[in-house]
Order: sequence, then C-alpha cells, then structure tokens
Amino acid sequence: MRVATKVATGSGLLAALLIAVLTYFAVLVRQLVTADQELTAVHFRASILALDLLHQLDQLETNARKFFVTRDEAYAARVSDARDAFATGLAELETLDARAGGSMGTVRLASVWQGFTLAGVAGSTMAGRLAGVSDSQVLQVLADPIEKLHHETWAVLDLTRDGIATQVARSAEAGRSAEHVSLMVAGLALLLAALIVILTVRSINKPLKRLTEATRAVAGGTFSYQIEAGPGDEFADLARDFNTMVRRLGELDEMKRGFVSRVSHELKTPLVAMQETNHLLLDGLPGPLTDRQRRLLELHLQGSRRLSAMIANLLDLARLEAGVMKYDIRAHDLGALARAAAGELEVWAYERGVRFELDLPESPLTVECDADRIVQVLVNLFDNAVKFSPQGQAVLLATRRLPAPPDDTPPELAATLGQTRNATWIEVRVADCGPGVPDREKRLVFEKFHQAHGRSKRAGAGVGLGLAICREIARAHGGDVWVSDNRPSGSVFVLLLPLSQPAGSRERATAEETIA
Repeated sequence: MRVATKVATGSGLLAALLIAVLTYFAVLVRQLVTADQELTAVHFRASILALDLLHQLDQLETNARKFFVTRDEAYAARVSDARDAFATGLAELETLDARAGGSMGTVRLASVWQGFTLAGVAGSTMAGRLAGVSDSQVLQVLADPIEKLHHETWAVLDLTRDGIATQVARSAEAGRSAEHVSLMVAGLALLLAALIVILTVRSINKPLKRLTEATRAVAGGTFSYQIEAGPGDEFADLARDFNTMVRRLGELDEMKRGFVSRVSHELKTPLVAMQETNHLLLDGLPGPLTDRQRRLLELHLQGSRRLSAMIANLLDLARLEAGVMKYDIRAHDLGALARAAAGELEVWAYERGVRFELDLPESPLTVECDADRIVQVLVNLFDNAVKFSPQGQAVLLATRRLPAPPDDTPPELAATLGQTRNATWIEVRVADCGPGVPDREKRLVFEKFHQAHGRSKRAGAGVGLGLAICREIARAHGGDVWVSDNRPSGSVFVLLLPLSQPAGSRERATAEETIA
C-alpha cells in the first residue's frame, strides 16, 4: 500500500469514527430534548389544568350557594361560566391524557362530570334551574356531585404528579445511561483512534527508521549496507534506489583504494631512485664535480625531496578521505614524540637560524595514540612554524594536562569536544614569532590547498596540505587542532588530544586497519 493511501485510509477511518460518535451524541441529545418536551407539554400542563379545574369547582359551588341565598341571576351567570370553564379544561385534560396513554384517570372524572346535573344546563336557563332546586335537593343536586368531582380531580392531579415524578426519574435514568454509554463510546473512539494513528505511524516510521540507520552507516563509510525492500510503497522504491546507490559507492570506494595503493607505489619508487642517484653523484662515485655541478645537484635533490613530501601529503590525504589510513593506537610518551619531531627538523631549522625550545614535564606524559601519525602532525606544525619564523627567533613547544578544553577553543569546536565525557585532555602548543594568521583565515588554513594570505610566501611553503592532514589525524584521535594569536606577534597552533582514546575511536581504527 502506498504511503499516501495509508495516510488517506487512516484519516478516513478517523473521520468516519468521529462522524459516528457525533451522530450518536446528536441522537442522544434529541431523545433527551423529546423527553423534556413531553414532560413540559403533557404532564406539567395537565397539572396546571387539574389545579384550574379544582378552582372552577370551587367557583361553581360558591356562586351556586350565593344564588340560593340572594336569588341574584348574576351569580347564576357565574355558575354557568365556571361550568363552561371546567368543561373546556376537562376536554383539554382528556386530550393530554390520551397523549400520555390514559395514565391520568380522566375517564372517571369525565364520567362523574357527565352525571352532574348542571353539566348539561344551558347558560340561559341556569338561573331557572337553580331556582327550582329546593333546600332539601341542594345536597343531592350540588353538594354531593361537586364533592365527587373534587375527589376525582384530586385523583387526576395526584396521578399527574406521579407521572411527572416517573418521567423525571426516567429522564434521570436515561441521562445516567447516556452518560455511561457516552463515556464508553468516547473511550472506544479514543482507543480506536490511537490504534489507527499508531498503526499508520508505525507503517511509515519503521521503514523510515531503517533508511535513517542505513544512511548513517553509509555516512560512516560502510558501503556494504543494504536495506530490505518491502513491496508496494514509496519506501520500497527508495530502498531499492538506495541499495543501488550504495553498491555504486562501494565500487567507487574500491576503485579509489586501488588507485591510492597503485599511485603510492608508482610515484614513490622513481622518486626514491632519483634521490639515491643524486646522492651517488654528490658523493663523487662517478667522478669529481665542479662547484656549479654540485650546486645544481643539491637544488635537484631539494626539489625531489619537496616533490616527495608533496606526494606523501597527497597520498596521506587520499588515504584519510578513503578511510584507509591505518592507526596503531598504543600508549606513548608525548615528550618523546615531541623530541623526535624536533630532531627531524633540527638541522633544517639550524640552517634557517631558528631554534627549538621544548617545555615538557619532567615525568613522562603518556597518551594513547598512533606515534607515527602524531609525530607527523608535530613535524608539520614545527615545519610550518620554522618556515615563517624570522632568523634568531625560537619556536616554542609546550605541553600540559587539562581537565577540559582550554578557554581559547573556537566555539564551533568546543561543542564537539565537549561531547567526549569524562575526558582528560593533553594540550600541545607550538608558538612562533612570524607574521601570524589573520582572523578571517584561522579556519581556512586547515582546508585543503589553502594558504593564509597574511603570511608572506616563502620558498618551500608547500601546497597547503599539511594542516589539513593534521586536522584529520587529530580528529581521528578524538581531538582537534586550531590556531590562535601569539602575543606580541606570531601564531600558536594548538593540538588537543584526549589522554585515552574513546571506544568509538578504537573501533574505527580497527575497522580501518581491517579494510586496508
């Protein structure tokens, strides 16, 4: 199933579920409203009518008795009005009782009313009818029937009140049931919604996670990583394309490694032969040399050495970029490595009128590192300092142990170095008194083929690979290298290394050695 189809299906199910819940609540509210309308329109109205009927009976009886005393026809008219009002109210009450299913008992009240003598008397003859009632007939004609009507009306009122109470209880019960059902439906809806979301997200997140892991592995140099491509969706297409890309990257990586190996042999061998030939000529084995011939051979030897150093730097950089640089991580005395690096350049520095000053601790400063690579870094830093130091000046190397990266660590490096937890750092500072590096160039000098414009171009200044290689080697050891200002003039190149190598660096070095 396509990703868009999955999202659309999940969204559609959620929308359908939401519509179903809303429909249920709408029906439930409608039922409650209907019950409330029935309660208001039937039972409350019936109660009001029953009370009004009792009032009309009282009026009828009172006005009839007043007529018997005064013989005033106005009271007879009031009797007729009360009688008509009672009849009208009874008719409406019977209608409401029919709507309520005959639960109000209006049938008996209507039967008693039909047997009432004054119920069928016309209004115009009411006075004459009342006048014909003797004192002995008042009880039979008026008092007893009205008493029965009172009794039946009260019975209707009581039944109406019972109906109200029943309806209210039924509505309350319906409300409680609706509340419980609503909670159940809402809980079920939330559960189903969560399930739909989880299934949808999982179906997308799982292949995305696999792709992320694969991308991270390839970024780390593992070109054999392959993703299992499932059928159907966009992630499967992406996985297949990703696998194709990784295979091609692996092929290119193999070609690059082979190129580095072949070029290393093909270039170094003739250069060594040229240098040995120059040595033989300078030693005079083929015959004596004139001063001019000796000078030309010395220049040729210097050029071949420079070319050999440039090729070595290019090959080292190619190995670093290809991930095939070997690192033999062991415990070494950093002071001894610094003395070895200074010894390699001591004669050349003496010829340029520059001396080395080493500020090293008395006790050995043991660091886990690749000795040859760290010596290579120190030689590059020494060489760089000597090239740009005026005659008669000194190049100072100082080391110290730190609990954290120093204060002059560039902000962009401090965050990365700070991620190495529980690390004790070893700082190596190589300071010169040259022209210094402009602030805008301090990061760029560690880029490939870049040389600081603020420094004067000197003979043998190189092609700008030494510092780039230094940075890659330092980072492979879990540290870094940067440049800051030396006061009052010059530059300070800082090499920062962890006292012991993190597990990740050990594993990377082992993996690179295995690949190589």
